[in-house]
Amino acid sequence: MEEGVRLLELARNARRLFEKQEAREKRRLLDFLVSNCSWRDGELKADFRQPFDLLADTAAAAAQAATTEASDRVKREIWLGGRDSNPDYTVQSRVSYH
Repeated sequence: MEEGVRLLELARNARRLFEKQEAREKRRLLDFLVSNCSWRDGELKADFRQPFDLLADTAAAAAQAATTEASDRVKREIWLGGRDSNPDYTVQSRVSYH
């Protein structure tokens, strides 16, 4: 659990931390976060490593959902895609996963 909290803190502070670092440290951070970088037609393309790819996809989906009426529903679907391992039957429906 503590690792997850630290990971979210890193994601939240990544820009500020990146800007304060020397070039060598910036390179280390980028190697940790992204892979398969390429530059085409004036555009940088980079794939995030796990679990940063999930954070990026979630942020993009939440930003898109913020422009629609169903933003609350979409946000729940992003984070609560499946049944919880410790369900609260007043909140979640009873679904068989067999």
